Amino acid sequence: MKILELNDENYFGVFLETETVLRGGGVVAAPTDTVYGLLTKADDSKAVKKIFAIKDRAEDKPLSVFVKDIPTARKYAYISDSKAEFLEKVWPGKVTMIFHHKGKLAKELTGGKDTIGMRIPDNKLISNILEKLDLPLAQTSANLAGEPPAKNTEDIKNYFSDKKNQPDLVVDGGELRGEPSLVIDFTRDRPVVLRTGILNKSDFDQMMKSMI
Repeated sequence: MKILELNDENYFGVFLETETVLRGGGVVAAPTDTVYGLLTKADDSKAVKKIFAIKDRAEDKPLSVFVKDIPTARKYAYISDSKAEFLEKVWPGKVTMIFHHKGKLAKELTGGKDTIGMRIPDNKLISNILEKLDLPLAQTSANLAGEPPAKNTEDIKNYFSDKKNQPDLVVDGGELRGEPSLVIDFTRDRPVVLRTGILNKSDFDQMMKSMI
């Protein structure tokens, strides 16, 4: 489990190594705009299975994906014009939206469901990787199933260093203070909050009234 410290001076080198690992079907543990996440190519079944093995996650529990922009999200999921307009107001950001997918990504991602969670992260490294790879990244919090999300590399080492299945690369971006993203089911006529994350339900209801 290789660990690279990320800073302004070595950013480009870390970016290139992260891209190389992901392009080769590896799994990277990296800081996001919420908590540390496990990332891999969303179109690679073998790579996606690797995340499930690392996390010891049940196969029927789907992963969500990071996308680089709204047109990319619409390429892989059914998103109406009105919903796309709403996404322009909350993305990039800490809001995961669930849509019906088009079956164009690794089937292991969705746990047999016809839906998929998506968001555009507000994170420089991941945004640049998404742009360079030009495909979605499967993602989930960096922790063993049932444990709290990792907020630093010490957490990651505690979870995975003595395990058979480990991330191929860990990007050390320092201590994170974020919380998991807000999750909204957008497959129905009216959005439904599934996980409050950064907002509670009443705050979300106010946001919806002001935006739609």
